Amino acid sequence: MHILVVNDDGPPNQRLSPYIRPLVAQLQAAGHLVSVAIPAASRSWIGKAHLIEASLKANYVHPDAFHADGTWDENFRAQHNGNGQEESETPSDDEWVVITNGTPASCAQLGLYNLFAERPPIDLVISGPNHGRNASTIYNLSSGTVGGALEAVFCGKRAIAISFGSKDPQPAAIIAAAARLAVRVVNHLTRHWDARVELYNINIPMREDVESRPVCYTRTLPYYWSRGCLYAETAASDNTAPKALLNGDAATNGHAEAMHPTERHFKWSADLSDMKKSLQASEEGTDAHTVLSGSTSVTALRANFWHVPDLDGPLELDP
Repeated sequence: MHILVVNDDGPPNQRLSPYIRPLVAQLQAAGHLVSVAIPAASRSWIGKAHLIEASLKANYVHPDAFHADGTWDENFRAQHNGNGQEESETPSDDEWVVITNGTPASCAQLGLYNLFAERPPIDLVISGPNHGRNASTIYNLSSGTVGGALEAVFCGKRAIAISFGSKDPQPAAIIAAAARLAVRVVNHLTRHWDARVELYNINIPMREDVESRPVCYTRTLPYYWSRGCLYAETAASDNTAPKALLNGDAATNGHAEAMHPTERHFKWSADLSDMKKSLQASEEGTDAHTVLSGSTSVTALRANFWHVPDLDGPLELDP
């Protein structure tokens, strides 16, 4: 198969994106032609977004040109041509495409329609492997990894989102085992694709014996925020206001009303402790319970929001 790989964690990076190179290597070892289009920076929690005001630039990068921090040597191609100059404007088959201002969705779009026209048609889009789990409704609807797969579905392609279920540093042996299992699951699903399914969401636990553990069909765990826990106010907030900026009139009945700040500042500061407790207590058969129990979760999805049945016809509005 010709497989397009996109992700939301960006270029290979020991801290943010440690899993993409092992997966691509295993896909190639299984005989697949792999094309890679990834954002130039991490785009986690961005869903299926496109940055419509941004200009995108496609950078052709050999995988060996990446540094440990996700940057790359821009002179790598010329240095390895032997004559000190680029031999051709056409990128080699080995090169990945790194898209400045890219998102997983835009990488899917460009990968399918613009970047690899000289290669055979793409049979499957894989988004991932994500650095951490994507289990439960909140993760799935927020995830750039799932978003990249959703974009592929809207482009008429089969898609699989893959997440490796840990953000902690992992030994090479565990990463290799997860990558081998991911390819086995991908090969099985593509050979036995259910006609009702538009995309699969796979969560693989990071453990050395993962290849001998069960692989299970699951359903998505419903989850809703219990409180506002994603942002924290920073010390830079201006908590004072000029006397002229009062709530309402400058003075009411001879005294000023309480003043509001002219501006406030917030930063991403996700406190996911409540969510983690809910995931730990999730029911058997859900994606969260399965992957946290040490088994691989495969959730079959359709790319839509289903309407509530039996709410049809005209509304009888209150008088």
